[in-house]
Amino acid sequence: MNNLSNFISRFFRSVHFKIALIFTVITLITLGLVGAFFVNQYSSQLIQSFDDRVTVPSTIKSQLISDLQNSNKKAANQDINQALSTLGDSTDQDYVYVVDKSGVIRGSLTVEMKQLVGQQIDSSISGKKVQSNIYHALSSSKDYVRRFRSKSLGRRYETLTIPLESKPGDRSSTVGVFVYTASMESIYESIANITNMFVGALFIPLLMAIMIGFWMVHLLTRPITELAEQTEQITKGNYSIKNSIKSKDEIGILATQINDLSDTIASETATSNMESDRLNSLLSNMTDGVLAITRDGTITVINQAALDLLHIPRTDKAVGKNISDLLKLVDKKITLRKLFQSIRGFVVEPDGVTLNVVASLVRRQSGFISGAVVVLRDVTRQLKLEDDQKNFVSNVSHELRTPLTSVNSYIETLQEGALTQRKIAREFLGVAHDETQRMIHMINDLLELSRMDQGRTKMDTEAVNFTKFINYVLDRFDVMFKQGHSMHSDNHYKIIRNYDQKKSCYVEIDSDKFMQVVDNVINNAINYSPDGGNIEIGINETDDSIILSIKDHGLGIPKKDLENVFTRFYRVDKSRARKQGGTGLGLAISKEVVEALHGKIRVESTVNVGTTFFISLPKVDTSSSRFDFS
Repeated sequence: MNNLSNFISRFFRSVHFKIALIFTVITLITLGLVGAFFVNQYSSQLIQSFDDRVTVPSTIKSQLISDLQNSNKKAANQDINQALSTLGDSTDQDYVYVVDKSGVIRGSLTVEMKQLVGQQIDSSISGKKVQSNIYHALSSSKDYVRRFRSKSLGRRYETLTIPLESKPGDRSSTVGVFVYTASMESIYESIANITNMFVGALFIPLLMAIMIGFWMVHLLTRPITELAEQTEQITKGNYSIKNSIKSKDEIGILATQINDLSDTIASETATSNMESDRLNSLLSNMTDGVLAITRDGTITVINQAALDLLHIPRTDKAVGKNISDLLKLVDKKITLRKLFQSIRGFVVEPDGVTLNVVASLVRRQSGFISGAVVVLRDVTRQLKLEDDQKNFVSNVSHELRTPLTSVNSYIETLQEGALTQRKIAREFLGVAHDETQRMIHMINDLLELSRMDQGRTKMDTEAVNFTKFINYVLDRFDVMFKQGHSMHSDNHYKIIRNYDQKKSCYVEIDSDKFMQVVDNVINNAINYSPDGGNIEIGINETDDSIILSIKDHGLGIPKKDLENVFTRFYRVDKSRARKQGGTGLGLAISKEVVEALHGKIRVESTVNVGTTFFISLPKVDTSSSRFDFS
């Protein structure tokens, strides 16, 4: 029902219906005017013909005048009736009678009126209007015509009132009035018949006109409808549809232009989509954050990198917001004008991230600034690297200056005469040798880290039975403890093996470099357990990893230092580390080696309780090893 209602509504609003309606109305008005004119002329002719027929012959008129002047009224009345009888028995003659100048009926053609001869004329006989016309005719010597419909009979009549003058033109000579009342019903029936015939005949040409009108409108609107459908498809993005209109008129020219327009829009849309895809791909793959803002700072476009940098979950959480609020520029007292005018940009720190913000203005051809493109670059790591580089240079300089100063002092002392004292000279040379070895060790570590940073360190990996490998490393430390070669030889150290020493598990490692990692961690455990104690070693397995844990019960590491223990030259206790000959690079190298083997290293520690290092390596699914530590 709704579909039918919508169809009807669309039909009555369509151009098709409006043009057909206009054509039909014009046709109807034209035919109506022509028909009305024709019927009116025909009616006038019929009435004129009727009026011409309703007349009194001059001979009868003269006879009636003569009779009315006769003093013998009885004989005169007979003569009058005789004269009227010569008018015949026409069916249109309903009432024909003569009234003398005193208003008395003197004769009549009709039977009804003959009975009234000799009576005074009144309204009950002729009606008020006819009575009035009779008296006016007697007094003014003018003819009077009146048309009327009888309410009692339901018929239309025309009454002709003619004064009878003995001397024409002299009203005083009026001797009576001739009253002629005739029925006009046949006239009006003829008019009604011709009108009905015309209306009936009008229906067929009107119907043909409507049909021709709709057909012509269809021919006219069909190309317009086709063009409307084509433009609708164009608005939906379908540019492949072409109209088939080939006429040479204005509509044909318009159709050709719409086809050309469709091709142009398709080409421009394809180019625009390609550029949009390129732009979206570029924005999506950029590591820098990019935002497009209006001149008042409202964000209109933002890429994923910017969302990540600002910790915003979705695009709609940023679009429509002001960049000043998003980047907290107000806190830095940075206005949009300053941002737009700055060449190098500003550094802001929203949500703990250090960002360099640079704006590039977007100008129209008129020079009007419509907005800007803002680039966010995460400089947190860059600034940290710069600080690390500064600290690294400072640390290297300090670490090298200390042994060089010591060596220089001893050499100067030897040059000043201590060289002759063999015991002192040997002691000084021993110290100089130790400091030199320490510097060589430090430089070698630095070179090793440099090679790792540059990716020039080659890992000679192989599948190794990890349990046997760890047993081999720990056996070396057991021998060292028994022989008292520890730096804390006065204290008792013991390695506890908290793992199944017979269970085989395999990892792929560079044995020499990973042995250096284990040595570094165990040596740290020894150095930071100056009072001796147990060093616990554990090996655990997960679905895809082998985890080595090395736990001591020494001094522990403060919580504030835990995140820096793998930083180069970082020492928790600098005085103890230097005293023990540490370079501050061992754990940094260990981390680089473990990560090069696709593993991870982390530390947990509690002050005065102890420290545990965890080293996880990918598990290798193999049942044999080419390197057997037995």
